[in-house]
Amino acid sequence: STVYSARDLRFSVHRPVAVKEMTNNARDKIVRDTIVKNFEREANILATLNHNAVPKIHDYFTIDENSYLVMELIQGNNLETILNQTQGFFPEEQIITWGVELCDVLQTLHNHKPEPIVFRDMKPANIILTPNNQIVLVDFGIAKIFQGDEKGTMIGTEGYSPPEQYR
Repeated sequence: STVYSARDLRFSVHRPVAVKEMTNNARDKIVRDTIVKNFEREANILATLNHNAVPKIHDYFTIDENSYLVMELIQGNNLETILNQTQGFFPEEQIITWGVELCDVLQTLHNHKPEPIVFRDMKPANIILTPNNQIVLVDFGIAKIFQGDEKGTMIGTEGYSPPEQYR
């Protein structure tokens, strides 16, 4: 998928938004339908969340082979970019603050009612640091409702997924 910065023109206040576009080029109809269903799952998960470290969703729709999520535009850089551009170490106090913020949003997801949500793609590229120095978790594309009795598929980014997932 690709994420664009845009303006929502439907209201008198033209608010900045992020538009996530997912192009579905699968040839098999069952695979295409599954991809759209997964995209809708991401939209529905985001719609149930109300946390300052999760982008708010405004709309989602599909046109032909493209699906779109319209959501709050989060200003800032992802943590992977910041890490690559930084020489030396971050102050310990800053790392602790970011860690607490991440734990807070994960606790919100894991305590979500009626079912917990599992993010499944925790990595620096999916953590935005805003100009106010706050953490925002982005890209809920592979997040899902937790079902304890379900055998899962190995999914996520290699090197960031938990080792027990590969057993």
